[in-house]
Order: sequence, then C-alpha cells, then structure tokens
Amino acid sequence: MRSKKYLFIKIGMVAFLAIYLFLIYTSDSAKDIPMEEITSSMESDETVTSLEKRGRTDLKRYYQLSEDSLEGYLFYKAVSPMSVEELLIIKAPDKQQTNIACDSARAHLDSQKQVFQGYGTDQMAFLNEAVVESKGNYVIYACGPNAQKWREKFLSLI
Repeated sequence: MRSKKYLFIKIGMVAFLAIYLFLIYTSDSAKDIPMEEITSSMESDETVTSLEKRGRTDLKRYYQLSEDSLEGYLFYKAVSPMSVEELLIIKAPDKQQTNIACDSARAHLDSQKQVFQGYGTDQMAFLNEAVVESKGNYVIYACGPNAQKWREKFLSLI
C-alpha cells in the first residue's frame, strides 16, 4: 500500500514538471505575423502616426542596428529632440538577433535617461515607464504617454 502511495506521488511530480516545462517553453512564443501586417495595424492608430516615421539611418543612429540584419521594423519618433516619445517594433530572423535588438533598445533607454536626468522631469516619467520587451522573435520599445496602449495592441497582434 505504501509503495502505491509513493508511485502516485512520483507520477504527480512528473506530470507537474512536464506541465511546468511546457508552459515555460511556450511562454516566449509568438505568432509569425508579417511585419507589413503589424505596421498596418499600428499605423491605424493616430497616436503613432502623429510621430515622425524614421528610416534605416535613424535605426542605425539610435539603436546601432542594421536593417539588413532584421526581417523588418517599424520606427516612429517624436519630431522634437526634447521629447522621448517613440515606438520601435523589430522582427528579427532568429533568437540571437532578437537578443541583440533587445539589448540595443535597453541601451538606448539608458542613454535617454542619462540625457534627460535632472532637467526633463516630464520626460523622465515617460522613460521610467518605457516598455522594452521581447516575445518570440519580436522586440518592442515604446516610450511616451501611449506606451502601454501600444504594447497591448502589439501583443494582441502576435
């Protein structure tokens, strides 16, 4: 009778471990949505299009990322250099490039905090609430009054 009790405990522990590992494995996954579809959906929001669309030169300047190493990106930034409002979404070809892009976004955020520290109190509030996140092969950097809204919309797409 005692050995059956231990057998059930072992089976229960193995089942728990299998479920736990499955959840960890799938928690970072994302649907493979074309960047064009993400761009179209995000650009339907006028809070995004009120910013200035930026290209490959600015991607290299602000994030030290080359367009050639990415599957696609969406980059909008405030026109004024005194504003930290921006949205960057990147689709990387693999996990290694995703990690590089995420590290670049974090470095950009840290750089912005150093620039605005001490005099840009409104901007610092936005920077302290900024989103830098990766899911699957996607990276999002969002900063500004609409950062959480953009994050939710992006996550609902993938």
